[in-house]
Amino acid sequence: MSLNLFCPLSLVVAFMLFGNSFLYAQSQGFAGTWRFDESSSRNVAAAFESGDVRCELHIIPEGSNRMVIEDLADTYVGWRKTELNVDLNGPESTSVWPKGDLPSFSFEAVAIGRDQVVKTKAVEGKDRSAFDLTSYFKVLVSQGTYNIVLRSHYQLSANGDTLTVTETRNSREYNEPAVYVFQRVK
Repeated sequence: MSLNLFCPLSLVVAFMLFGNSFLYAQSQGFAGTWRFDESSSRNVAAAFESGDVRCELHIIPEGSNRMVIEDLADTYVGWRKTELNVDLNGPESTSVWPKGDLPSFSFEAVAIGRDQVVKTKAVEGKDRSAFDLTSYFKVLVSQGTYNIVLRSHYQLSANGDTLTVTETRNSREYNEPAVYVFQRVK
């Protein structure tokens, strides 16, 4: 009797230990510092193409399937940073961004209000070398605010040295997707 009870319990414990380690390893593949490569990117703002803006991503794992994506940009007003909380294959997460022009490569200097709430749903790809983010937030426009839906596809190269982020947003329906390429900083 005790053997029958022990076997299923040991399987559950083993799955919990190794399953969580496996999920943590998935976010680790994306972890690190990534520097923007303007020569490989396309359909991005002129400031990015000309090298006037330097951009860097820091992807920081936080537990098994959570990560923070820090987006830093060196602009004419100095370094700016946003943080996006991501929960792979989990519930929608919430981030709060400060007021001002966003530094993000994703938004190319759109204006947001004070303490902007960003809701994000993250879904990991089947091959674990990619994930998709769908973010919802408001930007300031001359007539008030506009609801933005930003879709971002993060794809890691086979050797893990290149991260390609392809983005579309509802305010740019008729344009080609913006493709931002980042190289891992070693």
